[in-house]
Amino acid sequence: MSIAIAAPRKLDWGVLLPVMGLLALGLVMVYSSSAVLGADRYHSQFFFVKRQAIRLVLGLVVMLLLARFDYHRLQSIAPWALALSVGLLSALILMGGAGVRGANRWLSFAEFTLQPTEVARVACVTYLAKLLDRKGERIVSFRDGILPCAAVLGLIALLILRQPNLGSTIALLVTGFLMLHLAGSNPRHLGLLALAGALLAVFQVVRHPYMMDRVQGWLSHWSTGTVDAQGKSWQLHQSMVALGSGGILGEGPGRGMQKFFFLPDPHTDFIYAVIGEELGLVGTVSVLVAYVLLFLRGLKIAGRAPDRFGFLLAAGLTVSLAVYVGMNISVVTGIIPTTGLPLPFLSYGGSALVVNLGVIGVLLNIASQTKTGIRTGSAEGRAARKRPGGR
Repeated sequence: MSIAIAAPRKLDWGVLLPVMGLLALGLVMVYSSSAVLGADRYHSQFFFVKRQAIRLVLGLVVMLLLARFDYHRLQSIAPWALALSVGLLSALILMGGAGVRGANRWLSFAEFTLQPTEVARVACVTYLAKLLDRKGERIVSFRDGILPCAAVLGLIALLILRQPNLGSTIALLVTGFLMLHLAGSNPRHLGLLALAGALLAVFQVVRHPYMMDRVQGWLSHWSTGTVDAQGKSWQLHQSMVALGSGGILGEGPGRGMQKFFFLPDPHTDFIYAVIGEELGLVGTVSVLVAYVLLFLRGLKIAGRAPDRFGFLLAAGLTVSLAVYVGMNISVVTGIIPTTGLPLPFLSYGGSALVVNLGVIGVLLNIASQTKTGIRTGSAEGRAARKRPGGR
């Protein structure tokens, strides 16, 4: 028996307003943080911001399309999206190569560049939502419930880890762990998975010298408060200098000094440090408030979803964004070692921006079907909510 769903009527401004504010600030800060690099490397201070603006337009189109695309149809698409992700990630492994800083994370097609990890994390969340919805109460079983979900997570995580990309692997595993928790998994089973994930992370750090250097530099920075002789904590040190020099109100838009080749990746992974330097504590707190409002709204949408799949999908997508934000800001402020994750809606990047706006589109569609979207007053609607999994 199918659930009667009304067509999307309006956009959820509780989601849109924080996102639009972050996107507008992102364009300004991408220009401010990349103008010097663009002029030096590409002879144009507008090189990066122009490309970001084009990707932003594409991302907004994707967002609006997905806002009108019934999220229930994603259940049939999820297996194909997961298979495509496995294929793209496998292609990266087969290509090999040094990539950037020892990691190969991008596929290039003529002038088009794609980061498969961004596609894979959303495909994995969507497939997990479908799988967990189908499992229902069987999720408390290790063999029949949690093991199939762990196998999906493990496959994608190992493929991402081969790039190598430990930061994205950790973000995916944390997101999957929280989805399993929300679905009602046995805490002891989750504890075993958490232990296995931690051991995998430690093994990966030990295997790769540059990862070990980051951890040692991070430990050195906090134990001595100085930059080590090998410069292992240079990036973290410059990030802290940028945040500290901004004070309450900042140096002013465009007046920061760290982007003059002191702070590596000022327009990508460390854009939050540039915001702190130029807009001060007011700017960084405002960004945090926007993210918190977005995440609270996303969780509210999940709680009001008309079925279990919608709940798991909205919660998983919201948690995925929150994990990326939490890890990026934790890196910039020195809470955790450098991982190389972008800051959603603010950092320069094509695949991440388009995919994250696609995530917002899915949340908007789920929001449009809550309460008034489903015929809750009908016998069919009441039965749909009572049945396990919302089916």
